[in-house]
Amino acid sequence: MAAVPSAAFDLQRFASSGRPVGLRAVEIGADALLRLPDMVSAVSSADPVGRVAVLTDGVPKKRLGAEATALVTSLLSGTGDVRGVTVLSGPGGVHADERTVAAAAAAAAGASSLVTVGSGTVADIGKAVSARLGTAAHVIVQTALSVNGYADDQSVLLVDGVKRTTPTRWPDGLIADTQLLAGAPLPLNLAGVGDLLAMFTAPADWRIAHLLDMDDRYAGDVVAMVRDHGPALLRAAPLLRDRDPGAIELTAKVLTLSGVGMGLAGTTAPASGAEHTVSHLLEMAAAREDRPSAYHGAQVGVAAVLAALVWRHVRQRVRGGARVLRCPSDDQMRPAVLAAFSSLDPSGAMAGECWRDYQRKLARWRERHGQVDQLDPAQLDDAARLLEQPDVLRAALRRSGAPARPGELDPPVDAGMTRWALANCHLMRDRFTIVDLAVLLGVWQPADVAAVLAAAGIAGGGP
Repeated sequence: MAAVPSAAFDLQRFASSGRPVGLRAVEIGADALLRLPDMVSAVSSADPVGRVAVLTDGVPKKRLGAEATALVTSLLSGTGDVRGVTVLSGPGGVHADERTVAAAAAAAAGASSLVTVGSGTVADIGKAVSARLGTAAHVIVQTALSVNGYADDQSVLLVDGVKRTTPTRWPDGLIADTQLLAGAPLPLNLAGVGDLLAMFTAPADWRIAHLLDMDDRYAGDVVAMVRDHGPALLRAAPLLRDRDPGAIELTAKVLTLSGVGMGLAGTTAPASGAEHTVSHLLEMAAAREDRPSAYHGAQVGVAAVLAALVWRHVRQRVRGGARVLRCPSDDQMRPAVLAAFSSLDPSGAMAGECWRDYQRKLARWRERHGQVDQLDPAQLDDAARLLEQPDVLRAALRRSGAPARPGELDPPVDAGMTRWALANCHLMRDRFTIVDLAVLLGVWQPADVAAVLAAAGIAGGGP
């Protein structure tokens, strides 16, 4: 099986691109965890290392049958004074919100080094804690192939119940031990495949945003550094069911590349478009009700199929003559945002947070285009070159054993909730995606949403 070239982790090469890279050391392989003490010593500014805070959650993690957090503590025992920090958790699991981050930062105060042991949400909390601690060196020990957010300088945090990508800081080091990753639950590892499927939809959103002057940061080289490994990833994904070491290592490398790419770009846009906003809304609803949601990456994979179908729908409507772009007024859209989120949060705080971001997006459009403009179909075709067909994405999920439709998620998402998330995903933040374009073209009415859901084979998703 083809492997990701080792040159992909020449961090100096990334630095020479002119973009800052705060990640200083990466170890991926069968015995990567055993090199943790050396990595902590290398990235720490303290000599000796001093106090080391090991931040994790209560979820069991195994490496070759041994408890992974206990192994980390044992490995670090000769390095410094090791203290454990367990993040807060509730019935819905761990949430990366202000209360959780503040409590973890207080517990880790005084540490010269922070070692985060966990999957995506715990890693986001760890990056936020390390930013608050300031001088503490931070190493992440990745325990699952769940998301691509281990290797960048941003965290997805809950702000007034809304998922917000927030600048935190790069980890100084990252360890992805394939024997530890092999012990993660298979659905959690397959979630990483789902998260990476965004490479086949999000860059098209980023590109059309750039072409329409709604994002200044588009970088084709950042897109290519991940997308070039897409075929190898799709071949490797089905082998994760057998815990194939090569497939695990390749997936870990592509996830790391994707994270580094987001850090290089200064935005998550290379790997996060409409498919992520759908997943964020599903997670926001679950967090508000304090109930479990499906794995983030699993939801992203399912939503990537939906995003590709939205692209197909918009292109069909444009070929049919939809070309006029009309920007709705604030007076029209503020009630729509309030209505979309009031059932989740009657206080209005969630809707208010969403409106602040969405209003900036409307303001930028009016500044660049006015109230009415005309779409150049060639721009849409240009961006669409970065897409993969929805049937290809669905087939890739099926071959790997990952959920391919919302009802197959664990816990399942019904047609009504899917419809709500898809119809309103553009209202939560200021990033411009294909759904925003559909709204401006007037082709995101209830019947349009129903058509996309029908094309996805989701019964009962109509108006």
